Amino acid sequence: MIQLEYIEGIILKKINYKESSKIVYIYTETGLRSVLIHGSNKMKSPYLSLSKILNYVGLHVSGKDLLTLRDGDIIKRYPISSNNLEKYTYLSHICEMIYNFSSHEHDHKKLLKFILKILDLVEENQNYIPYLNMVELKLLYLLGVNPIFKHCTSCENVDNLQFSVTEGGMCCPLHIKNPINVSEAAISSLKELYYFDLSKQKISDIDPKILQEIRFVLDRYYEYHLSFRSNSRKMLMGLIGY
Repeated sequence: MIQLEYIEGIILKKINYKESSKIVYIYTETGLRSVLIHGSNKMKSPYLSLSKILNYVGLHVSGKDLLTLRDGDIIKRYPISSNNLEKYTYLSHICEMIYNFSSHEHDHKKLLKFILKILDLVEENQNYIPYLNMVELKLLYLLGVNPIFKHCTSCENVDNLQFSVTEGGMCCPLHIKNPINVSEAAISSLKELYYFDLSKQKISDIDPKILQEIRFVLDRYYEYHLSFRSNSRKMLMGLIGY
């Protein structure tokens, strides 16, 4: 008798396997799992729509390393609309990011729960970019390379601080090296997003120029501390100009 396992998670990536099947990569409470879905590319397959990116699914699977789908359902659809190419690309960037660091030993359960909350908010709000920035900041925290905002990274000084990517956050005049060339308003907004409480607060509008500066800081931070830049980020630059 085949022993079945039940898993729930978000589909981050899929690749074709042979002529008619797919392997999907699902982010779960325990990390990344890969599942083979036989015949999912066939038009008459009951699982044709199951494997769409960002579907939150519940699957009954068997096997060890590469799991095989036995049955499954879509718990919730988070449609990435190709009609909104900017949002599509931004969400693809987040999927790449989570996939890339999914093998790291961090609190996957906490991150999955946070991502699901964010996806609900992205679906409900036109002003969605700050919520996705929160995912990037949350991931930095879970990976142990989060920026320090409340005091100097080298001492407890809280006066006349400037942000440095290379030093990992705010620095006092005595310890500042390579301060990043962005406005105080951008760093203030970045700090607000880092400490934002989704259960108690509603996000305020952020000026597009500030969002651009936040994007610049996050890109530099991920590149310096984690050597990461997604393929979707390169596409996004072509769409929005930064």
